[in-house]
Amino acid sequence: MDIKSVFTSYLFLPLISAIMVVVMAIFNKKNRIMSNRRLIVAVLITGLVLGIPGLLGALDLNFMPWGFLLCQLIYLLLGALAVYLLSKHNPDAVERQKGMTFFMGLIACLLGIFLFQLGFNYFNELRYGYLAATSVLVFMLPLVFWWSYMAMIAIPSEIYHVWYYPRETYHIDMDHLDFDRLKVLELELYKTAEDATPLKVKVKAPPNMAFGIWFKKFIDDYNQKFPASSIRYASVAEGSYGWIFYLKPSFFKRKSFVDPGLSIEQNEIREKYTIFARRVTTLYQEEGGEDRVVLVDG
Repeated sequence: MDIKSVFTSYLFLPLISAIMVVVMAIFNKKNRIMSNRRLIVAVLITGLVLGIPGLLGALDLNFMPWGFLLCQLIYLLLGALAVYLLSKHNPDAVERQKGMTFFMGLIACLLGIFLFQLGFNYFNELRYGYLAATSVLVFMLPLVFWWSYMAMIAIPSEIYHVWYYPRETYHIDMDHLDFDRLKVLELELYKTAEDATPLKVKVKAPPNMAFGIWFKKFIDDYNQKFPASSIRYASVAEGSYGWIFYLKPSFFKRKSFVDPGLSIEQNEIREKYTIFARRVTTLYQEEGGEDRVVLVDG
């Protein structure tokens, strides 16, 4: 084996990976995902795990296509597991530090490819380790899918029902409400547009009460109980804020918006759902166009 073959087979990818690890450690000082030690250990362990399926080279001629397909399935599952663990233990890495996370995954894949081809070529006489190791790249698919899916569901739907806190005071008729079937609903909102942390409360609600009336009563009751930390429903410059309300029933379902004019029952709000209340501002289009509303902070 000549020097060129030795460099290509045993030194090239480890050298590239080492350089990328140094670059990653430097970037991690600015965009800190975790400590450099933990980051490097995580990348090395991930690369080692990704290299293990290379032992399937022992299948020899039977590796193509079944062994290759099995490797892809293994890497798909490992990628999904990695996304799950990251989103659970370090959600910032998945949601905000996308560049660093992708870079970290790429380094792990390069290490995995190197170890894969070593194991594969040791057990397989045909020695096409690098070609077989392309299956390692499937490891990144769940992460890319996750980001694509989150970007898709973040696209706002058209909003037709914006609720404003009524300026005129009026009496709320409580006689017709069904208090025998009270629901305990979870509500999430920001007390002011500048708050960084949302307020989460559980509030009782008659199912046949109009949602907008129920939300107004909640604001009034809360502000009366906590006057020093009240919910701000109007701005000095623009008057009453506009509000939208939506539910996020499950991971695979898009947001469903709540119509403030309909009752809680008609909006199909269940106790296990969290109601998200968000302030909005209206953008008016030119004549003949449609109005759109956009979220403000909080």
